[in-house]
Amino acid sequence: MTRRVVPAPLLIVATALLAAALACSLDLARSSAPAQPGQPAPPPADGSEPAPTVRITSPADGATVPVNQPVDIEVETDRTATGFLLSEGGQVRSIINMPEGQTGPTKAILSWTPSREGTFHLEVIATNRTSTSAPAALVLQVSGTAIAPGATACSARVMVTELNFRDGPSTRAAKLGQFTVGESVMVIGRNADTSWYRVQRMDGQQVWVINNAQWLKLEGPCDNLPFAQ
Repeated sequence: MTRRVVPAPLLIVATALLAAALACSLDLARSSAPAQPGQPAPPPADGSEPAPTVRITSPADGATVPVNQPVDIEVETDRTATGFLLSEGGQVRSIINMPEGQTGPTKAILSWTPSREGTFHLEVIATNRTSTSAPAALVLQVSGTAIAPGATACSARVMVTELNFRDGPSTRAAKLGQFTVGESVMVIGRNADTSWYRVQRMDGQQVWVINNAQWLKLEGPCDNLPFAQ
């Protein structure tokens, strides 16, 4: 009996084609298989990041707030977000682009000031580099009662997670740590061009933080801050 010998080049080509077909089948199986209970869903087939889910933690839905007074809207996500957008009746009212290096669940505080009395329908969306969340909705009732500020010194509130503080007014200065979102600090000075603020934390630590209105919300009389070293 005569055995048929397959030429070596043809055998190599056939083997490569078979391997490619198997790999393709495995990829299709993985992408079409449902996620197991308790396991995270696989990433989208196009390689984009999964969209975050955003939640409004404060104020409560249906709360009453005063007219012409800033309202802090606190939000958080279940995964990394690089920015947040607040809209009122379809009109953009506030945007925060987060500091670089966000990892994991993200928190931020968006500021909104109602200009009249009535019922307002707000929405917040979160974004990462490639995806956008579904909107989180909030209904607020605005009254005609304004709260007097009564501030006697310049203070600030941290509006984002992972905001660095340093030992000098420069991104080249040593990083000493990161603020907690919502943390309040006393503003005690500024550098020559007001690009950085010297602030004092609740424990008495004095540090520098970059002047970015999206990340640090000033409150009180802050127009005549002294120069600080």
